[in-house]
Amino acid sequence: MRRGNVVPFLFAASLLMVYLIVCWPFDGPAVLAANIESSNPLSGDPDAIAAGKTTYNAHCALCHGMRANGRGHGPGNTADLTKFKKGYSWYMKRVKEGRVDKGMPGWGGILKEEEITWIGAYLETLATKRAKWVDPPKN
Repeated sequence: MRRGNVVPFLFAASLLMVYLIVCWPFDGPAVLAANIESSNPLSGDPDAIAAGKTTYNAHCALCHGMRANGRGHGPGNTADLTKFKKGYSWYMKRVKEGRVDKGMPGWGGILKEEEITWIGAYLETLATKRAKWVDPPKN
């Protein structure tokens, strides 16, 4: 390959990789969710996961990133949601109330509770091994 053709080739290859990562249909979330313990009533539900992905992309991805890793266009302290460890109830409270001091709006008046639950079901599919979606025991 001639030197002048390398840049266009790399650009085309990069676009193909992005397409495959973002758009390629796969059953990953449904399969992964089966192994996650959660207090979310819709955990592992393929329809909820699909709806959660769509809702997440529309409302959350700009700040938290397309992979929920905190690498979006939000403030520098945007949470990496793949490492979430505080349980489903805390997640629901935080999303509804927001964290204005850190730049996160409250979504409780914007999204329905079911939509927030869908997002949680989707986020569980992206979670790292140490993530925890089970509510801590109440003392």
